[in-house]
Amino acid sequence: MNNDIRNAMKLLSSFLLVITFSVISLKGQSPQGTLKIFSDNPLVVYVDETHYPQYGEILLAPGTHWVKAINADGARVYSQIVTVKNGEVTSVLIEAPQAGNPSTQTAAAQTAAAQPEPVQESKQDPAKPSETEAPAAPVQTIDIGQTGGILPADMSGAFGLTFGMSTGDVDEIMSPKSAQAQRNTGYNVYAIPKGSSFCIVECRFIDKKLFQIIVGYVSTSTDKSKLKLNKGEVPVPEFNQMLNDVTAVYGPAGTAERIFLGGYTDDDGRLLEALKKKKALLLHKWTDPATGNYIMVGLGYTTAPLAATIYTSGPMSADAAARKLRIHAYDYHKSFKDNYFSN
Repeated sequence: MNNDIRNAMKLLSSFLLVITFSVISLKGQSPQGTLKIFSDNPLVVYVDETHYPQYGEILLAPGTHWVKAINADGARVYSQIVTVKNGEVTSVLIEAPQAGNPSTQTAAAQTAAAQPEPVQESKQDPAKPSETEAPAAPVQTIDIGQTGGILPADMSGAFGLTFGMSTGDVDEIMSPKSAQAQRNTGYNVYAIPKGSSFCIVECRFIDKKLFQIIVGYVSTSTDKSKLKLNKGEVPVPEFNQMLNDVTAVYGPAGTAERIFLGGYTDDDGRLLEALKKKKALLLHKWTDPATGNYIMVGLGYTTAPLAATIYTSGPMSADAAARKLRIHAYDYHKSFKDNYFSN
């Protein structure tokens, strides 16, 4: 299994940071069962508190699992313990609640009976949101470390991790989420199952303190010609989803670069070819002005298109640059672009 998992990490490493060690693929894991979730409406699905953006076919270890589903309005519509058996498919149909649901009516009656006095209805315009009502969380389309669709306002981490955490604290949080982990001097790498796919998360440390989190997905779409794209999107769904989710939290990127070399241009229709020849890089960056922390969403190529979201501590990365820190072949004294095109 170690040899399999190595292949996937290599894809993430070589794109982002040209990591020279061998990596991860989740094939060959056993035992496993399959959970399939069906619904007419889009849902945000969690299994054992792990978000699964693609929930049509989720590979899980045999046993009992807590399945929770939230609709587009942020309301929980399903919360049950489900049993998954080795080598078998468990199917769950989640339907929208019916208006006349008896349990809903009973709960409403009990609530009304518990009120000593009638409550006067608000005269507020229903079209206008309440001033005290919390804004709805963005609809999450891919797991890049959000909690309920949200990332920290100061860009200080992801997956419940915060910059400055010790290697031990990071490992305590990430290991339960992972199918396998590699712990190394200066960095840890975690392979996290995502339905029939997975993502690779690399956590980097300076003085044994977390300062960077890298989340990578190898593109799983095999026929890019059949993808339906909106204006400005590229034929790599994982990159589009990352870009949409980060933008939903922080607004438009501060900088958005589409770099083409070797005669390729942004409008020649040869993006995938340019990426494959390492003659193109898409890079969007958000920066928190108060902390200097920043997030990058990038698209490059190894043996397949690879999308990545990178969370970085501003102060600690400045320290890494001053010390000319190197992790793998990545030189923190150089820019991301220089590292990518020079390796």
